[in-house]
Amino acid sequence: MIKPTRLQHWRRFGSRVWWWVALAGFALWVAARLGVFSLVQLVATTDGERWLPTAFAGVDHPFHITRAETLLRSLLAGEIPRWIGHHQGGYPVEFYPLGVPWLEVGVWAISLGFLSMPQVHTIVVAVIFVLPGIAFALMANLDGWTPRVALVALALHVLIPGNWWHGGYTELVQWGLVTNVGGAVAALFCLAWLSRYVWRGGRWAAAGAVLAAAAAVYTNPRSLVALAVVGGGVWLAAASRRDGEPRDRRRVTRRIGVVGLLAMLVAAPELVSLARFSDLYQFVRYERYVDARDYLDSALAAVSLPVLVAAVAGGVLAVLTLRHFTARATAISLIIYCLVTLLLTSEAGSSLARLEATRLMPFQRLLTVYLAAVAIERAVRFLTARLKRSGSLVADVAVAVLVIALIVGRVSPASSAIPVPGQTDPLTAAFYPVERAAVPEFAGFKQAIALAAEMAAPGTGLLVIGSALSWHQRLWAPLWTDRPFQYDNWLWSWHDSHVGTPGYVWAKGHHYPDPEQTLDPTYLMRHGIGAVVVTGPAAAAAAAAPWLEQRQAGLYSVFRVRDPVTLVTFAGDKAATVALDGSGLIATGTSDGGTATIRRNWYPRWRATVNDQPVPLTRTDDGYMSAPIPAGAVRLRVTYHTDGLDWAARILCLFGVAGVGMVVVGWRRPASLASGIVATTWRPGSG
Repeated sequence: MIKPTRLQHWRRFGSRVWWWVALAGFALWVAARLGVFSLVQLVATTDGERWLPTAFAGVDHPFHITRAETLLRSLLAGEIPRWIGHHQGGYPVEFYPLGVPWLEVGVWAISLGFLSMPQVHTIVVAVIFVLPGIAFALMANLDGWTPRVALVALALHVLIPGNWWHGGYTELVQWGLVTNVGGAVAALFCLAWLSRYVWRGGRWAAAGAVLAAAAAVYTNPRSLVALAVVGGGVWLAAASRRDGEPRDRRRVTRRIGVVGLLAMLVAAPELVSLARFSDLYQFVRYERYVDARDYLDSALAAVSLPVLVAAVAGGVLAVLTLRHFTARATAISLIIYCLVTLLLTSEAGSSLARLEATRLMPFQRLLTVYLAAVAIERAVRFLTARLKRSGSLVADVAVAVLVIALIVGRVSPASSAIPVPGQTDPLTAAFYPVERAAVPEFAGFKQAIALAAEMAAPGTGLLVIGSALSWHQRLWAPLWTDRPFQYDNWLWSWHDSHVGTPGYVWAKGHHYPDPEQTLDPTYLMRHGIGAVVVTGPAAAAAAAAPWLEQRQAGLYSVFRVRDPVTLVTFAGDKAATVALDGSGLIATGTSDGGTATIRRNWYPRWRATVNDQPVPLTRTDDGYMSAPIPAGAVRLRVTYHTDGLDWAARILCLFGVAGVGMVVVGWRRPASLASGIVATTWRPGSG
């Protein structure tokens, strides 16, 4: 006969396996709802039926897909991009790091190149959306709970859309703010692994915390706020235990210090660059909290009132009790994070404003839904505690019914698409339809861009006006050509010197209220435009412009500039050749002497030579560059410079990676020949 203790053991084991299966099944169901298993669709276009990607097409998605494609092209050419040149004059990578694009390139490599980048992006968005479930499971496991806590937390996260800055379905899937949500998810993993390392030790937990923290920085530098809070929250959770000793506090401090130091070393290239050049970064704040009440209303809208109440209860119980360390660390971190957000809200006029306090909500939301799941777990256990033999089974059934009820109640098969800028009601049905690329407009736009790139004069850029698909459809364009682009609505820019149309005001956002004014010859010359793709009302103005030659009419009209100005001119004369790549440009021609105008955004890293002799680069009033040139033949080369500090940061990164490796395998401290100290082996977790 099986002993009761062994029977109980197998029941607990079976329960954990069941919940792991349920968690995986739920994640696969979510992935299916997002279209991971239907990445292409047959669409009727003007040229017949075509298979088109079902990729997300709303708001920021095209921008991030083209960034991943740019990274892939650079890697295939044997380079690591440091400058993205196709977007509105170009921007330095450190101002918009490539954390998520690196993940997308990794998925592309796993597919052996069979998937296009739009298809890869759909998979990565789904992964980011469900990945918190694994972090929740790690946190619950440390506290001795089954993965059903993680399933409840993930269900709350997935099934409550929130608003466009809340970190849920609306922000990630409809709006495509993958870097903001991705950074928050990485910070959550840092919390899970750092809690385990501090509380129980473990080499892999230490390494995981370091790599998660570094990934958060490379994904979104704004995540530094969350990482600092995580370090403080875990330290307070461990150091404030009444049964702790000073030696324990020193050990906790040492462990958190090791993780923090190694994470900074691994992320050194990004951190050093930001420290050097962050004063050049300008940021338009689209949303802000007016006051503390506005912030509290947003926190409520992010998760709904029942979830917020449950999270408060779970947080209070976690702080007052000592049994569940991760829940305690999460609750303390959430309290600190809320206070920091309120502080940043009050600093609207300071340099901290560029953090945009509203963008910090995704991490807060993840902590909130986890504490709500903890409260539900505690309540279920309390209510089933008196059922000695069947208590565990009843608890499992109760949680399963709760999750099924959430799915049935939150998913509506008849839900309709919600137009951007989205909704503010957190109880809107989950998985509402969003804009996709599998429509005829996508195929038509691709054809128009290819035609414009083919007929534009060498050494010129393209201008895209209007959108027939999504808010930022224009930003798909770099997928199909290496030409640089200007747009009438371009999502993001890092400096305020851009000279646009008469109605353009940088502080009011990155768009032209009078897009037809981009067709003025002065604008086309200033930005080196060789062809224009236009849809919408501005098409009529383009057709009437004598300096434009129409090559295609229809939904997307394509025009060639009859007498274009190249991206580089020598004292007003066109360069004979202009060759651009990710690390600079080369322009050749003849000149009577004077100044070369380079229609690329100035940045301190640029260096120039003329006929192999270094020359100074000057920032012009419109944010571009100029350089002195002699009379006669001119060969101008502009390169993106890497200096000693950059190499020092890379060396620090290598030290950090080596440090992570030593953490995993352990290392031996050599004995001191002078003192005769016996060599000892140190491993994280040994004290």
